[in-house]
Amino acid sequence: MKLKIRNWVVWMSFVVSVLEGVRPIPDPIEVFGHDNKNDIKGTKWAILVAGSSGYDNYRHQANVCHAYQVLKGGGLKDENIIVFMYDDIAHNPLNPEPGIIINNPNRTDVYIGVPKDYTGDVTTAQNFYAVLSGDRSALSGGSGKVVDSGPNDTIFIYYSDHGSVGSISAMPVGDSVFANDFIEALKNKHAAKSYKKMVIYLEACESGSIFEGILPNDLDIYVTTSSDSLQNSYAYYCPGSDPSVPPVYTVRDRTTSSPVRQYGDTNMGNDFLATYIGPTPILYENTYSFEPSTTQTTLISQRDANLLHLRLELEKASKGSEEKFKAQRRLDDEIAQRDHVDNVFNLIGDFLFGEKKNSMMLHRPSGQPLVDDWDCFKTLIKTYESQCGTLSIYGKKYTRVFANMCNVGISKEQLKVASLQACLNKNHAS
Repeated sequence: MKLKIRNWVVWMSFVVSVLEGVRPIPDPIEVFGHDNKNDIKGTKWAILVAGSSGYDNYRHQANVCHAYQVLKGGGLKDENIIVFMYDDIAHNPLNPEPGIIINNPNRTDVYIGVPKDYTGDVTTAQNFYAVLSGDRSALSGGSGKVVDSGPNDTIFIYYSDHGSVGSISAMPVGDSVFANDFIEALKNKHAAKSYKKMVIYLEACESGSIFEGILPNDLDIYVTTSSDSLQNSYAYYCPGSDPSVPPVYTVRDRTTSSPVRQYGDTNMGNDFLATYIGPTPILYENTYSFEPSTTQTTLISQRDANLLHLRLELEKASKGSEEKFKAQRRLDDEIAQRDHVDNVFNLIGDFLFGEKKNSMMLHRPSGQPLVDDWDCFKTLIKTYESQCGTLSIYGKKYTRVFANMCNVGISKEQLKVASLQACLNKNHAS
């Protein structure tokens, strides 16, 4: 029996597709396969990326650390696993268990042994592209590891972040990884004949927008995303959910309320898991089956996870304490900032679209790319940010607006004027 790659993604990041339904994890022999004559004989490579920083984004680095443990257990060598993570979680003052990162209420430490390839200020889009292409000369800092792959090798890319329409991530540092640039990097990798097959799993809000209508199906690449191009992804194992964790944690993502999607060469869904993650995975005690729960589960939108974190900080602070005052102020600031963002985009809609401002969030038909002119898309985002400040995690819910501006011919100059009028406080991050 061969299991489709989408079920392998369930194993890797505990994402459950609503299209497939919820089912028990199968027998390991069936999952990983043992038919050696069908296995690719080249080297197995992996790039693992946590696209955020900050303790309130704990879950993204926890996901990446867990993915590393699965790959390491599958027999991949550290020299072939390249990790991008800001690395400000394990030893964060807010971490109740210093030096430990968990990915499950059972509290198995997934941080142990994780390579520190690209951390802190070198977690950039530039380094991500350099690693993918195998171009050491383009690196800036870090371990120097790149995917130095050949024509018989496989590559697995796992990316965990908030996401936004048209870009995977802002990366912890610097510019975003935009869809067209990422696809171009994949095309160049294919043209260089430096892999046999590639699997990409993207776990982020509206993640289908990265590949919809622009990823060719002849690159020997299979992609699955935690959401389509329209919907959020959701955080799981949050305090108050079932199963729950102590209030100090917001741990992992599990997809049950947004539609998982496939792109690229979907025929690769018949491949054995061993082809990409090795034949001898460690079966962690926390890899239990996903049988339907009889208890209502609370899911938190990725973009609201920080709000939950701030509310929990306020709840646990002692009454009348300085910590209580600071926690209340941080929560109030976050709510005010979100209101500010909503008001700004509402005003920009009035200025540029008038009575037709509902078209700002228009969704294109399935199969069409988000935008016709990607340079315009990136230019308008930069134009807005030059007037209103860098888009926040919450503000990125509006990136579709910039795509639709490009699609109807709104110019950089028009947006600059509208943004200047809408953003009364130029330095207020949005």
